[in-house]
Amino acid sequence: MSKRLGMIAIILLVITTVTKAGPYTESGVNGYIGDDWRHADPCDADAVLNPIFRGWATGFEDYFPSDDDLTHYQIDYDFNDPQRALGPVDGNYLEVVGLGDLNSVEMADGCAPGQITLLFGNPSVPNDPNHIRNAGGYDFVVFENAFLINSTDPKFGFVAGEMFAELGYVEVSSDGVNFARFPSVSLTAGTVGALGTIEISNVFNLAGKHPNAGGVCTGTPFDLSDIADDPNVVSGLVDINNISYVRIVDVPGSGDFYDESIRHIDPDSWPNWDYYYTNSPIYDAWVTFNPGGVDLEAIGVLNEQKYSADINLDGVVDFDDFAVFAHAWKRHFGGTGWVMRCDLAEPKDFIIDELDLAEFSEQWLGKESWRY
Repeated sequence: MSKRLGMIAIILLVITTVTKAGPYTESGVNGYIGDDWRHADPCDADAVLNPIFRGWATGFEDYFPSDDDLTHYQIDYDFNDPQRALGPVDGNYLEVVGLGDLNSVEMADGCAPGQITLLFGNPSVPNDPNHIRNAGGYDFVVFENAFLINSTDPKFGFVAGEMFAELGYVEVSSDGVNFARFPSVSLTAGTVGALGTIEISNVFNLAGKHPNAGGVCTGTPFDLSDIADDPNVVSGLVDINNISYVRIVDVPGSGDFYDESIRHIDPDSWPNWDYYYTNSPIYDAWVTFNPGGVDLEAIGVLNEQKYSADINLDGVVDFDDFAVFAHAWKRHFGGTGWVMRCDLAEPKDFIIDELDLAEFSEQWLGKESWRY
């Protein structure tokens, strides 16, 4: 994105059309919280960095923007400085590193999408405690600078809404050579244009899904369990309990790049669950500019979440979580009111029922160690 937020937001409000919400309604993770443990604007006086995070990227390598767009804005904004993606998120939509966007000519010439690889801990030290590992719940969070146009819940990661989004693939590695890519889903029906928006609940496992601009600071969470069946993980080339590299690859939103939805359950196959039968093209705002493509602000490493019934991720299982759970009662994946985090019982059965209630009751008033 990397554009003057006010001007672009006005334009988007004029051209945005509202799309029916999709099935992927998971909330983002708050970068900052207030005294009430709810989302806070990073500029608020009482805002503090969310203690759910235990670490941030400490280095980078292999920064390859897609083209020379970034040089046009280097003097004013330094959007080609990878150092901007290191350390904690601050919610400043201009403090980012851009990956650039490919236009149709560049794609026809075989140009590769922009990418960057961030480092966590010391890659040469096996099992460095600062590496990312497959613990309970989500494992890390990617903060892009997407911004919200409308939403049902803008201050808590939101359930569904129209967003100006520039999406990216997410890949992880233990050795910096062998990577596993998170299998994504994109259900956007077609091209949306350079300033178009998408219904973000139609997207899963792509960076840039959650808003991080204009006082709303949330990031897209990723769970390493989602790549447990990747061939490089199964063979041992990627150890999901010892991840020291995260690579973000821009997805030009023209529809020429595809998701891996065939690895996921199709919500339309209820009640006899089955997988999507084909992969789908990925659409987002395209062709973007100045510099365009994914604009990465930060990647945060999460503390383990021992209590899955802590639905809102504030560190304690309480009445706030029960209110969400009660609203989702008897809802199924793909249906109205579905909340993925309420599907508590293992194995997941994609419906909120008595099994999930029993798990919720078992965890009642559980408090995470990072909740001070």
